[in-house]
Amino acid sequence: MTQTPRHDPVKNPPILVGVAQRTLHPGTPHEALSAAGFMADCARQAAEDAGAPGLIDHVDAVHVVNILSEAMRDPPAEVAAALGIRPRLTEYTAIGGNSPQWLVNRAADNLAAGRSQVTLLSGCELMYSAARQRGARLDPAAVIAALETPMVGDTRFGSHPVEVDHFADLPVRVYPIIENALRFRLRQSPGQQRIMLGRFAESYSHVAAGNPHAWFPVERAAADAVRATPDNRMISFPYTKHLNAVIGVDQAAAVLMATTRTARSLGIPEDRWVYLHGGQDAHDIWFLSHRPDLAASPAIDACVGDALGQAGIGLEDIDLFDLYSCFPCMPRLAQETLGISPQDPRPMTLTGGLPYFGGPGSNYSMHAIAEAVGRCRDAAGAFALVTANGWYCTKHSAGVYSTASPARGWSRRAPQQFQRAMNRPRPLEIDVEPRGSFIVDGYTVWHDRDGRPETGILCGRTAEGRRAWANTRPGDRDLLAAMMSEEWIGKTGRIVGRDDKINRIEF
Repeated sequence: MTQTPRHDPVKNPPILVGVAQRTLHPGTPHEALSAAGFMADCARQAAEDAGAPGLIDHVDAVHVVNILSEAMRDPPAEVAAALGIRPRLTEYTAIGGNSPQWLVNRAADNLAAGRSQVTLLSGCELMYSAARQRGARLDPAAVIAALETPMVGDTRFGSHPVEVDHFADLPVRVYPIIENALRFRLRQSPGQQRIMLGRFAESYSHVAAGNPHAWFPVERAAADAVRATPDNRMISFPYTKHLNAVIGVDQAAAVLMATTRTARSLGIPEDRWVYLHGGQDAHDIWFLSHRPDLAASPAIDACVGDALGQAGIGLEDIDLFDLYSCFPCMPRLAQETLGISPQDPRPMTLTGGLPYFGGPGSNYSMHAIAEAVGRCRDAAGAFALVTANGWYCTKHSAGVYSTASPARGWSRRAPQQFQRAMNRPRPLEIDVEPRGSFIVDGYTVWHDRDGRPETGILCGRTAEGRRAWANTRPGDRDLLAAMMSEEWIGKTGRIVGRDDKINRIEF
């Protein structure tokens, strides 16, 4: 008789066995927590969810998602210490909202290869508490400087220097540029765009309103979400405050993974098992400046396609979606890329989305994965697709989940090989100091704290076809008003000078 190999990918596939989420809502009494303590509490709850409270003692790998709200020397080691365990493997990720799904895929590789037996993935943010208890301001540089452990994953910064020079340096300013490029691609008017944004707010907040873990469990009417008011000021056209991801939250999530053989040996009930049927990771052209199409993502298409191929199913077989939703353009861009109709009746979020559920830094998708596990358990045999995104539609990961036992086991092409084989367009060259005509490919209008239009930020091309950036002249309110009421993509302006490193444009 032939003995079954110890790590046969079909006989001993990786599974998710326990998940947990915690949200410390404002005004709810709770003990003061460190980030490590917060994640450790979540890990214990995940073990309870697995039906095996002693499971924590068997954890031999701890992976922690990047944290911005607290300076820590070695986050995974601190989580392990809080749990009283000594894992053989500890890892801490680079910044990026792709990290939770990236870690699930990575942990599955390790489990299938026998490099670990029980894996803990966790992450959190305590931004709300930090701001109120210590008057803390977000200072990623100080947090990174405190680290004494290396980061895994792609650690490159997400913004090109010329983007930083023109204030295209934060998600609240970059994603509106992508949003407006997507509007033009979909041949929508600014008025039609407002309708789509209102539908996003209404449908996603409806899900959040029914989610006890949501930071804002409030359903928002479409018209209210897009109407600029003192309580819902315009941040960066076309996004009002209620259309932006909310990072000022206290939220944590944890996932426990094992293989079926380990789960059986530890007595974890099979009704807790959820299989990862497929998963993949890739990135688009790194800097927005180099992308010929600001509203396209070959990497999303490639990741999802490969994950579905591993699972042996198509998009029509997916019952549950959580398409990454830091800003409204991301799930809509993913739908457009994947060919999912805007009229598709299947909800595209499991949590309620980052503007309404909450956006705990890089860890949001850990919550989406926890939701996917719970929904798959409730609907045996259903398939869930989770997509995750880091930086500016840059780093992507996808995962397919189900309680159905996979026929193929866990096997995927190594992400590095997959990335090299992925088809991407030729990057544009950048003209840092353009002269003459400038054709607009994408733009936004940045507003001040009182909701008044302040600066137009434009991404375009020179007459020679090279990428260029420009800002409007200070105080040109008539131009800014026109940019928010008319279609500005495709218009040709003229570079009229430079203020330090800023290219100035007139129309």
